[in-house]
Amino acid sequence: MGRRSRVRLESALGRGKPSRRPRECLLIVCEGRETEPNYFNALWRHIRLKTVEIKVVGQGAEILGVVNAAIQLRNERESEAIDSVQTAPFDEVWCVVDTECRNDNPSWDAGVDKARSNHLKFAWSNPCFEFWLLLHFELIGRSFDGYAVLRPFLSKHIHYYEKTMDCLEQLAPRVPMAIENSRQIHRAQWQDTPRSIDCNPGTTVHELVERLMQVAGMTIEEYQARFRAPETKPKKHPRPRR
Repeated sequence: MGRRSRVRLESALGRGKPSRRPRECLLIVCEGRETEPNYFNALWRHIRLKTVEIKVVGQGAEILGVVNAAIQLRNERESEAIDSVQTAPFDEVWCVVDTECRNDNPSWDAGVDKARSNHLKFAWSNPCFEFWLLLHFELIGRSFDGYAVLRPFLSKHIHYYEKTMDCLEQLAPRVPMAIENSRQIHRAQWQDTPRSIDCNPGTTVHELVERLMQVAGMTIEEYQARFRAPETKPKKHPRPRR
């Protein structure tokens, strides 16, 4: 039987193009090129997200650049999905951004407005993503004037901390602690503050992490049961070469 005859026969039998939808997929576009992508890619491997596709992109741009890249990647994915049974549009698109303490930055509000109008989700940190990492170890509510001021606080727990480090082995057991610390800061300090750029210190990365757990079908209690208890002493990393 020729190919055209088979196609006609399959159509007559109702055997058209397969309709099985691919697994759920999320896009995470990060402001940083290393720290944030390293964290989310490692977390994805740790919680074994086999039932969902996660794509993490390190954009290396400020908020408007991140938002524009997220919109472009989402549109490209939608075009690819039109004629593919193995590719689906992104179900959610997240932008991971830092304020860097610049509450006078005019691009911030423009980026937030553009993200909302395009139905993107935000996971922001004020002043930087390292504040989220610090919350894995302690609840701290004092403001920080940028990464340079915050880094020594984080280095008390991760010796010689650098942005290029892969620290998730040390951070993973403490993720539930970071989530609770982040929530507590918002309840205590920023519940009535509408602009994230005014919330120093603060972060909503916990919302994205909780979402990843949710799509993995895992509760925080199940996550805690999977990982060993946090170490009582900070793990020493070799001093980076200069």
